[in-house]
Amino acid sequence: MDIFYSTDNWVLHMRIGLVVGNLDDGYYNRIAESLSQEFTSLNASLVIFECADFDYDTPSHYVLNMLCSIAACNFLDGIIIAPSTFLYHNIEDLIREVFEKTSKPVVSIGIPIEGIPSIILDYKSAFDEVISHFISHNIKNFAYISGPLSQPVFRLRYEAFLDSVRNAGLEISSDLLLEGTTGYMSGYNCAKGLAPLIKNGTIKGVVCASDHIALSAIRCFSENNINVPSDVEVSGFDNTGNAYFSAPYLTTINRNLKQIFKKAISVLFEQIFGNNSKLTYYLAPELTAGITSGCKNKTALDNNLCIPWSRFHGLRATSQATKTSGIIPRLTEYLTENNISRSYIVKYCNPIKFEDTEYEFETQKGILFYGFSKGKTVEFTKPFSTMGIIPSHLFNEIKEPMHVKPIFTDGIKFGFLFISISWNTAPLINDLYNELYQYFSGSYFNQEYMRLKKEIAETRESLMLSNKRLNELTVKDNLYKLSNLRHLASNMLQKRRGITGEYYLIIVDIDNYYEINQRFGFSEGEYFISCVSDILARSIRD
Repeated sequence: MDIFYSTDNWVLHMRIGLVVGNLDDGYYNRIAESLSQEFTSLNASLVIFECADFDYDTPSHYVLNMLCSIAACNFLDGIIIAPSTFLYHNIEDLIREVFEKTSKPVVSIGIPIEGIPSIILDYKSAFDEVISHFISHNIKNFAYISGPLSQPVFRLRYEAFLDSVRNAGLEISSDLLLEGTTGYMSGYNCAKGLAPLIKNGTIKGVVCASDHIALSAIRCFSENNINVPSDVEVSGFDNTGNAYFSAPYLTTINRNLKQIFKKAISVLFEQIFGNNSKLTYYLAPELTAGITSGCKNKTALDNNLCIPWSRFHGLRATSQATKTSGIIPRLTEYLTENNISRSYIVKYCNPIKFEDTEYEFETQKGILFYGFSKGKTVEFTKPFSTMGIIPSHLFNEIKEPMHVKPIFTDGIKFGFLFISISWNTAPLINDLYNELYQYFSGSYFNQEYMRLKKEIAETRESLMLSNKRLNELTVKDNLYKLSNLRHLASNMLQKRRGITGEYYLIIVDIDNYYEINQRFGFSEGEYFISCVSDILARSIRD
């Protein structure tokens, strides 16, 4: 909590962190639209932390994730966390474990977390409305497409849907309760199995656990000559899909994120000032009726509608940034053209590797790879602790909402992007992140290649030197043996002087024997000696 001086008195200025997993564009825009104004009126600033680096889920690995660094940082006065945006399977347990170690007030939105005040959408009430809507259209035989039930948000919605079905006095066969995978293909693949049942009239309605699932299912139906809503009616959930259309296309549940965020801020401030005791708050949803259930002008529906599949928008502005002219001049031009207020790119002095189980956040240092503020570049040459995100004198100047996005690849974190947010800047941030990821990972792996190449050369040189010394020792050893052989021959001659009969002593010198040892090793040299001895033994009479 910072204290700023105004003309009237000293004013408290608080910083609140919003912690999300994977942030999609629709969610991002709603945050920018609702939270920014809310925080400004409360004399507080917002920092969004995107924990997209959650690739490792074992206890020895997750401590290196952005989530734990948020809990350990010292500049936040309170934290709002959205567990439903995480793909991590046991996110409730992990959040409870991480944040029970911090004294900061924490509020969960979307999923109840034991011991943490939680703002929850009443999922059962939501599906009651969806099912009632289908029944009003005389549809009682429908299927349900869920996302992965390993994810808490889809598990909660699945259970709420079954409760609503039972309360409506309906039954749904288990083979019509479908579980999709992650990604945009989830609903599409499940819809393939429903297509024959829709064509023969067995299924007249499909309830989907998210708008993305609903849109991809509709695309599958279109490709199989199934018309929505004439042949089948479809509903979604979240009201993110209608952003693609000028009028409501999907029948869906509007979570009313503005209401959820407003309530979360209120509960968080009650905690900060010690006025909160309640743990769970339920908010009522709203049904948005659209074309997909026949509630709007059906002529607006194009059966060949192409639904967007991904959030990738292409590297429009900085696609050439890694070439000879350098990335920094292009960054300045890019941010200026797109009216970005501030942007700071922090590069860790030593990339964080998830295999480093002894890592401590307090020791992690970073450098300001690039800084941009109010149209001008900012420089700071000294390494600083990344616990404070950026140097404090720069951080204290910031009042607008900011976004922290980790820059990482599989098992390695290079740094993070710290950038101001506003309406519809999510595509820009995604583009910039992709460019920085390519730049940092390419530079890192090139350095690793050169380091390994040098190590291999040094190892080869060391091995050659060791081999040379070993060969020299072997030659000396062989010379010592030759001396012993001459001593043996001399002794034999002395002992045979008084004995009649003749005998022969044969001494053989093998040409290039040193080179044999050097090229093929000592075991081959000894084998060569053995072969020569065998040849001689077979060539001499008894």
